[in-house]
Amino acid sequence: MSSSVYQSALAAGGAGGGQVVSAIDAVDPIDASLFRAGMRRLSGACSVIASRSGESRAGLTATAVCSVSAEPARLLVCVNRSVRAHSIISESGLLSVNVLAEHQEDVARRFAGMVIDVVGEDRFLGTGTWSDGKRGVPLLDGSLVSFGCQVVEEIPGGSHTVFMCDVIEVRCGREEAPPLVYFGGKFARLDQAELKNS
Repeated sequence: MSSSVYQSALAAGGAGGGQVVSAIDAVDPIDASLFRAGMRRLSGACSVIASRSGESRAGLTATAVCSVSAEPARLLVCVNRSVRAHSIISESGLLSVNVLAEHQEDVARRFAGMVIDVVGEDRFLGTGTWSDGKRGVPLLDGSLVSFGCQVVEEIPGGSHTVFMCDVIEVRCGREEAPPLVYFGGKFARLDQAELKNS
């Protein structure tokens, strides 16, 4: 229930002598540290989100990526508003989602800011090979799959923005490989003896 709807309902209830209670307002907020501890137990596939605006490129490692629909092909990507890539994505309206294989942990660390003094454009240098996809969006060669996307909507969400994106390009890797995942506050690998084509 939105604040305006709640206020209207409260006024209407007051006029009739009744009382309206918002379930949202009645719930105590969750402790942030408890929430973070819980989220450490939610495993997620690791992707590098990359974008370009003019000659400027920026990227970050993320797990907050989700399929929205197949028709139309649409993804959502959550990006912290404080990172440089956020402004680049907003300016260009373009981004890529590059899903990492287990052997690409060095790429994940580089774009997660875990390599000292490597920021901005330097993240694209030294590890991994990048090429331009449709409309110039950076795509990581050798990833499990790369999705080139056009942003169709930006939704504020606390410290982050949810970018709703139409997929304009899909580039699958030549070979299937186990994915790189993030669990318990660290990068991890799936213990798979065999991969089968679906």
